[in-house]
Amino acid sequence: MNHSVLKNVVSIKISGCKNCSCLPPFGELPCLKSLELWNGSAELEYVNFGFPTRRRFRSLRKLIIGEFDNLKGLLKKEGEEQFPVLDEMEIRWCPMFVIPTLSSVKKFVAYGDKSDATGFSSISNLRALTSLHISCNEEATSLPEEMCDALESLPEEGVKGLTSLTQLSIAYCKMLECLPEGLQHLTALTNLSVRECQHWPSDVRRE
Repeated sequence: MNHSVLKNVVSIKISGCKNCSCLPPFGELPCLKSLELWNGSAELEYVNFGFPTRRRFRSLRKLIIGEFDNLKGLLKKEGEEQFPVLDEMEIRWCPMFVIPTLSSVKKFVAYGDKSDATGFSSISNLRALTSLHISCNEEATSLPEEMCDALESLPEEGVKGLTSLTQLSIAYCKMLECLPEGLQHLTALTNLSVRECQHWPSDVRRE
């Protein structure tokens, strides 16, 4: 990557990179504030490789990643100086993705339609989270626990650590019958939205 050419770039969107097994070192761009990656290679496991002691994505505030079947995470080796100002994160249909520890993320959006996702319990790594939206594909029949047409309840471990969360939105989880007991730990929660969840108790829906 020619850093001299891209040194002032603030936004990058890449789509259809099916044959790209390794992404460019976006984390080294000093002014990059928004990054979108869509429809990536099944060989790609991490957005960036590198040593955790090297500061990366120092200006990035918004990150959207969608349709990477085998993406496991952002960095192969995590470090304290990674994504220091990241505020908004959106993950769509990345069944293997595990959320890393990120101290600055306040808004997280998750969409999914795979049965083998592993990431929801790791949402508790987003300690500064204030807004969480979970949704799923209406046509799906077997989805992960975090965003699932067949979901009957939300796992307690995935939410109980989110003590800064003020807004929680859940949509199109048709079999959802109850919220986790861990919700009692969300002491900052002020706005709860549950919609298009057909098995939600009728007395609750009327309220």
